[in-house]
Amino acid sequence: MSRVVIIGAGIVGLSTARAAVKRGHEVVLLEKGPMPNPQGASFDLHRMIRAHYGAMEGYARMIAPAFDAWDRVWNDLGKEHFENTGAVAISLSPDDYADKTLQTFRKIGLDHEVHDRAGMEALAPHLDLPEGAWGVTGGRGGPLFASAIVTELTDWVRRHGVDMRDNTEVKAIDRAAGIAVLADGTTVQGDLLVIAAGAWVSNLLPELDGNPVYRQALCYVEPPADYKESWRNAPAIVAIGDHGGYTLPDRRGAGLKFGHGGHRRLQRPDITGFGSDLKAESDIVLGAFRPFLKQPDHYTPQRMQVGYYVLDPSRRFKVETNGKSVLVTNCDGQMFKFGPLMGEQIMRAFHGEQSAAELTNWAAAY
Repeated sequence: MSRVVIIGAGIVGLSTARAAVKRGHEVVLLEKGPMPNPQGASFDLHRMIRAHYGAMEGYARMIAPAFDAWDRVWNDLGKEHFENTGAVAISLSPDDYADKTLQTFRKIGLDHEVHDRAGMEALAPHLDLPEGAWGVTGGRGGPLFASAIVTELTDWVRRHGVDMRDNTEVKAIDRAAGIAVLADGTTVQGDLLVIAAGAWVSNLLPELDGNPVYRQALCYVEPPADYKESWRNAPAIVAIGDHGGYTLPDRRGAGLKFGHGGHRRLQRPDITGFGSDLKAESDIVLGAFRPFLKQPDHYTPQRMQVGYYVLDPSRRFKVETNGKSVLVTNCDGQMFKFGPLMGEQIMRAFHGEQSAAELTNWAAAY
């Protein structure tokens, strides 16, 4: 039996703990806050999974094995925290995100359907799309109920013997030796040290201080009464043109959520915190959708959900091995859907079933 030490109890840390336990290892899980941590990037009512990835063919191909990994999680938890609402990318001009997604779907042989403007407005009656707009659906997609998942995974790994150390701050790391130095000066050493500290990783590894950390604020919205049911029954929106807007439907009481990539800001959680200005920020997020909504003045913002991510221009996950450690970073808001698969792949590499280089290339979807 080997000892696996994991820093960070978000979806990657919990998934790696689960995968390690299932292989018979002793596991120590270190988290700077409570478990689950409501300020962690993984803690939100729902997050999206879909096959739509524009021209990033590798990630589109990874969605099928990601769903397989989630099915194994549901089997362990005894409950499925996902609804297959479908997902759609909407094209407004040639070579935009939806157009690239369609080309990718054709290339990888994924079953899909193209909807013209009339078909899109039948699918989503709350939308008012310009002439020539069209959309593409394909594969399973929809909300993963994130906070329920991380809460139940936390309970599952605890019941299966993981040494859970919440409110435990790591001050330094010896990556080659697999050692985490805690705030009180004590150390925790593993045969494998997995660093999954999200936006706080540069506090542990100063060499990563230049990595861009972004604040993202998502808006939960009450839609007009006339379109409440259509929003609930419509597919999730992955993109409208290239303007960066996306939505998740109100299923299981999670609420209707709007996000806008253009509202992402270079900020750090230990400086900016988790407060939000509902009026100012919702104006920005909802403003990006106004040209595409019927009754745009009848959407009422309820709250903002603030999260922080490491994201560089490559928009590819980085998994780097150094001695006895594996670092998982550059997760963006995209990692949640791949969390269980990531945990399993890390353990595959630890067991020699793939090389460190293969793990790195897989994570980057090359």
